[in-house]
Amino acid sequence: MTVEAPPRGIRSVDLSFRPIDLVFWIAVIGVVLANLAVLGPALTSVRLWEDEAFNLTVPLNLLRGLGYSSDGTLSGSTITPFDVRISTGPVVMLPIAGLLALGIEPVLAGRLVGLLGWILLLGSLWLIGRRLGGRWAGLVAAAVPLAYAADPLPSPIQTPIDVLGEVTAAGLLAAALVVLHRRPWLAGLLVGLAIQTKFIALLAVPAFALAALLDAPGSSIWQRVRATLPRVFGAAGLAAAPTFVYEVVKFLSLGPEAGIENLRNFGWFLLGGGQFGYKVPPIDKLNVFIGAWHLPAWVVLGLVALGIMLAVLGAIAVVRRPRLLAEAGASRAGLREFAVVAGVAVLGLVTYLVWWLMSSHTPPWLRHPAPGVLAFLPVAIAAVVVLARVALNAKSWERARPAGGVILRVVTGVLAVAGVAVISVSLVGRIVGHSYGIWETLDDQRAAAADIAEFGYDSLASPWGGGVSVIVMSGAHAGLTDAGRAVAGDPRVWPGEPAEACELMLQSGDYRLCEPPVPAGG
Repeated sequence: MTVEAPPRGIRSVDLSFRPIDLVFWIAVIGVVLANLAVLGPALTSVRLWEDEAFNLTVPLNLLRGLGYSSDGTLSGSTITPFDVRISTGPVVMLPIAGLLALGIEPVLAGRLVGLLGWILLLGSLWLIGRRLGGRWAGLVAAAVPLAYAADPLPSPIQTPIDVLGEVTAAGLLAAALVVLHRRPWLAGLLVGLAIQTKFIALLAVPAFALAALLDAPGSSIWQRVRATLPRVFGAAGLAAAPTFVYEVVKFLSLGPEAGIENLRNFGWFLLGGGQFGYKVPPIDKLNVFIGAWHLPAWVVLGLVALGIMLAVLGAIAVVRRPRLLAEAGASRAGLREFAVVAGVAVLGLVTYLVWWLMSSHTPPWLRHPAPGVLAFLPVAIAAVVVLARVALNAKSWERARPAGGVILRVVTGVLAVAGVAVISVSLVGRIVGHSYGIWETLDDQRAAAADIAEFGYDSLASPWGGGVSVIVMSGAHAGLTDAGRAVAGDPRVWPGEPAEACELMLQSGDYRLCEPPVPAGG
């Protein structure tokens, strides 16, 4: 029996299905379900915490005709244009305002924008990982962010789609890595947008600048410098454009004197982190970071040591025989592109971690280095996966020692199973261990906010905490009870028992609405 060859111009398609394909798609489904298990409650039931509520005051005030301003809850409790305490930038705030203008409820509008940032992050990591090392590297890269447990109190990223800027900034940085090799100008613009999402994204600039030099054509450093100048200037100009536009709008809105004062205050906030009274040794922060993966410290340290060892061995082999990169890793990237992208990821991650570890004046909150960790660590891990394949590629060792090929196949299989198990434990831990805000739900807050809104107050005061969230959800401006004259005539919202004499007007759930305090001697 003869088999006819396919007509000329039509390529045959391999429809064979291997057991490893089944394992891969089971892993994909597992990662998707893990994300849905976190994102579902994030959109429907996880409480709005006070930092999110504070951020929401900016798009709400935009729609009220008050300009780009916050309620000033942390800045004297008066309407504060371009409030430096709002560290989340206009790249997040303006789309939220657009959704609010369409009539979407504020919390949902904010978290829908956060969802877009999360999708951008995971999609970009998948594309980078797949280009560096095939589908498994892409899946590992896309799975890592959910395993990062940045949700411990008192300053959490409680869900991936919080009304914050860290995740979206990470998504923009990861997207910049996707286009870095072919469209450096677009990478520059994405980095600029990341900076105006969360200004701490500025820490990624040195890694991208070095990448522009290393990725330029030429055999010598001087040739690369000459070739890369137009690329660098174009990318740098587009990276600076979003900040330039924002600053121009701010100065035109505030005027020169107030604009300069705002810039000074922003510099203080940026350098000091807006925090007081902390003195945290680097080792304490390092312990917090090691514990952020739902795994015992010895497992995390062991995986790091093993990954570094295999990456070094693989890198040595690739330098000697570059074709091993494509053979062992299913890499679509050339050696230079692989080295540049991996180098940006490693340098970017190290920059963020060193800054965070050495800034002892800031608390050990995992939220602070999150943009760098979420954008760069998954890419570095994807590169390690590829280099580990090279190091453990049985074919490269069988020529020297036939038994070595069998042994290394077994080792590779064990490591693969262990890697899947570790990621699974981390993802399950991220879901099951998520406990922030279990004392109330978003519906509880909405019910209290609706009851308070019936009184029609324009401004209310509360201690910093859950009361701020309920006030913002009620449609009133939120001040702090310790803001003095700024809130002297404002009714108080107390979560739990009032801390001062209270003429109770309403109790809704755990929240109490009280008359303004009577002035001393009044």
